[in-house]
Amino acid sequence: MKTQKLNSKISLMSLLLTTLVLSQSVVTKVHAQDFDELDELDSLSSDSLDMDDIDIDGKLSASDLLKKRRERLEERNRQMMEKKVEDIRVKQEIALTNKLQKAFNNSMNNLDENKSDTVNTVQAAPVVLPPPAPVIETRIIEVPAPAPIVEVKKTKIIPMLGTSTISADNLDLSSNLNLSIAAETMMTPQLSLGVAIGYSTMELTDTANSYINNGYGSYYGYGYYNVYGANRKIDSKKLTLEANAKFFFTENSRLKPYVGAGVGYNRNNLKYATSESYYYNNATFGGEEYSSNNFNATVRGGAEFDFTETVGVNLDVSFSKALGKSSGSNSNNYYTSPDQMRLENLAGEIQDANVIAVQGGIVVRF
Repeated sequence: MKTQKLNSKISLMSLLLTTLVLSQSVVTKVHAQDFDELDELDSLSSDSLDMDDIDIDGKLSASDLLKKRRERLEERNRQMMEKKVEDIRVKQEIALTNKLQKAFNNSMNNLDENKSDTVNTVQAAPVVLPPPAPVIETRIIEVPAPAPIVEVKKTKIIPMLGTSTISADNLDLSSNLNLSIAAETMMTPQLSLGVAIGYSTMELTDTANSYINNGYGSYYGYGYYNVYGANRKIDSKKLTLEANAKFFFTENSRLKPYVGAGVGYNRNNLKYATSESYYYNNATFGGEEYSSNNFNATVRGGAEFDFTETVGVNLDVSFSKALGKSSGSNSNNYYTSPDQMRLENLAGEIQDANVIAVQGGIVVRF
């Protein structure tokens, strides 16, 4: 009896499961082939399960058979659900494709209406166009070439050669040789600072010696004329160190006029050219020499002309005047050497005189 009750319960559960599967199949509207497969499963009804089919020696029991049937039904149900979802997706894709085709056709019709000439066209079969590929625009940007770097040569060396004139109330002298060399640096495009060293020589004739009477007799005796002649020759040498500044009126032209000013230190030397000794009436002659130091101020003007960026020429005109008193030293005592006093007086007149110098030279830049 217990076995029959158990079989009845199993049969009832099988019927319930079968009914559930059939109802789900109707709701989802599966295809006919799916119903055929389910019919095969239904052919194994609960009535076909008989205890005689159960073998205690290892065959499947009724519960195992029901479990296998349930698992097969679940797998079939899963497959039908996946198929249903796929059908829905296909319908959506078809609807989207039709929508895009309709929009495309409307665009083509609008283009045809805007044409001035009537063109007969035959509508082709709808074609699903792929989305347009992105357009990559390539732009060529021209970068201007950098301006060439122009090396500015700021340092100059200027060797010069010229002449100078010394003028005062009792003097009118010209130098034999006037040399100088200057080094300058451009602090700005129009302003330069520099230093210069100069050297000049002169030969003088002392015609103002009141103790000489043209060689026909002398306060110093006739021997003075025999030794030194009517007028003694004097050699003058001057060494100058100067600091200066120049202002140029132009920047980028070949011709550069300028004005400038400077302050200089002078080392002067005067001596008689003939140093032969002569003695007369307790007076000593020969070997007279006088050296002195003084400062002067200079103003100048001129111009530079460039042949190339490295080489040019220079013309310079300057005016100098002594600043303050000079200090000096003599070689002889003027109390016993009358011409020593004459040399010192002449040196003082030269130092206080106005000096005008004209020089020309080469400008070398680096």
